[in-house]
Amino acid sequence: MPERISPSLGGGRPDSGVSYMSGRSNGSSLNGRAADVEIIFIDPLEKKYECPVCVRVLRYPVQFEDCGHRCCSSCLPELLRIAPRCPIDQSKVDREKVTVDKTFTKEIEGLAVKCTNHSVGCKWKGKLKDFYVHFDDCKYLSVPCPRSCGAEFEKRFVDKHLRDDCPKRDMTCEFCKKTIAVDEEFSHLNVCKRFPIPCPNGCKKKEIPREELDAHMESACTKQGIPCPFSEAGCEFRCARKEMNKHIRDEPVKHLTLVGQTILAHKKTLEMHSEIMDVQNEKLDKVDRKVESLEKLYGSQLIWKIDNYSAKLEEAKAGKKPTIFSPPFLTGRHGYKLAMSCCLFGDGKARGKSFSVFVCICKGEHDALLLWPFCHRVTFTLLDQCQDPEARRNVTYSVKPNTCKENKAFLGRPSGERNASFGAQKFCDLGIIDTLDYTRDDTLYLKVNIEMDDMVLL
Repeated sequence: MPERISPSLGGGRPDSGVSYMSGRSNGSSLNGRAADVEIIFIDPLEKKYECPVCVRVLRYPVQFEDCGHRCCSSCLPELLRIAPRCPIDQSKVDREKVTVDKTFTKEIEGLAVKCTNHSVGCKWKGKLKDFYVHFDDCKYLSVPCPRSCGAEFEKRFVDKHLRDDCPKRDMTCEFCKKTIAVDEEFSHLNVCKRFPIPCPNGCKKKEIPREELDAHMESACTKQGIPCPFSEAGCEFRCARKEMNKHIRDEPVKHLTLVGQTILAHKKTLEMHSEIMDVQNEKLDKVDRKVESLEKLYGSQLIWKIDNYSAKLEEAKAGKKPTIFSPPFLTGRHGYKLAMSCCLFGDGKARGKSFSVFVCICKGEHDALLLWPFCHRVTFTLLDQCQDPEARRNVTYSVKPNTCKENKAFLGRPSGERNASFGAQKFCDLGIIDTLDYTRDDTLYLKVNIEMDDMVLL
C-alpha cells in the first residue's frame, strides 16, 4: 500500500532518495550538504520529473491520488496552506489522499548525470543517487585553503599548496628552531631571541644572539662606557671598559680618600638610623600593649543580621527550616571559632512559645593551642532598632558554661565540624519580637559577646 504523508510533515525526509533541486532542463542545484552545486543531467530533464510548485526536479515526491500529479514533499505544506489544489489541473487536493511515491523517487535517482566539474576535467558520470558520494571526494572541486590563507584551488592541489605555496604553511626558524608560519617570518625575526645582531658599540664581536646582547654590553664589550668602580664613593670618571684599568692605576690616592670619606658618612648614617630604630621600637611596644588592652576590654562579638525575617519565620513554623545558622566568627585572631544559631519559632518544648538562641563551638585552626573545655561567659542580645539610641530596650540573656563531664559534647574540643549547641531555649517570648523596633524593614539583629577574662591570647 502507498505510504500516507501528513501535510504537517511535508518537509520531512523519506527513507530513500537524494535531496536535490533542479531549475532547467539541463542544469540544477543541490539542496542540503551541497547547496547551490549545479547538477548536470546527461539527457534533457523530462517535464514529469519537475515539481509544478518550485519548478525544480522533484525532491522526495508525493503524489495526489485523485489526479496522479506530484510535487516535492517540502513544497506540499505551502501548496495546502495557500489553496489545496493541484498546480497542473487545479483539481482539489484531499489532504488524506497524499502519499509518498517511493517508486518514482527511485526512478529519479536513476537519472544519468555527470560531475558538475566536468568543464574543468572531471570525467565522472553516473546515477543521480551516487552523485553525492562522488561530489564529496571530487578532486576537481574548488575548495578554500585549510589554513585560511584566502586562496582557492581544486582539491587535487591541496597537498602541493600546503607544501610549497601557502603563506601560512609551517617553517622552522633557523636561529631559535621555533615553528612559525611563513608569513610571520619577518615579524618573528624582529623579536627572535637567537637572531644574531652586531654590537651597537662596534666592538670586534659582530654576531651576538639578541638575548645575550645585554649581558655582552654589561660585562664583555670593550668599547662600552662604564663608570669608575669607585663611583659610589664619589669618583665621577667614566670611560671605555678597556681603558678603566689605567684610570685605577693612575688615581690610587684620590680613590683611597673618597673611600675613607664614604666610610665616615656611612658611620654617621648608621648611628642616626640606630636612634630612629630605638624610637620606633618604643612606639611598637606601646601599640602592642594597646592592642592587647583593647582585645581584653571589648571582648569578641558578632552582630548577626537576619534579613527576610517574615519568610524565614514561616519556614520555621512549617518545619522546613526550623534552625538557621550565622557565619562563623573568632574570639580573637587565633581564638575559638564559634557560630550562632536560632530557632525563630522556638526549639523543643519552647516551640511556638519562645524565641530560642544558641551558640556552638566549631573546629578551628588553632584548637590545639587553646584551653579546653570552653569556659567563657556568653551573652546574647536582641537589638532594638529604635532611631533614638537612648530609648532602645535590648533583650539580653547571659550563659556561664558549666565545665562538668556531662557537658563535654558542648564545651570540649570539637572532634567533628562543630559541637552541639548551647544557649537560651527560652530567650524571649515570641510576642516580644513584634513589639517596639526589634524588627524593621523585615530585618532582625542578634548580637553575641564572649567574655575574654582569663582567655589566653595567642
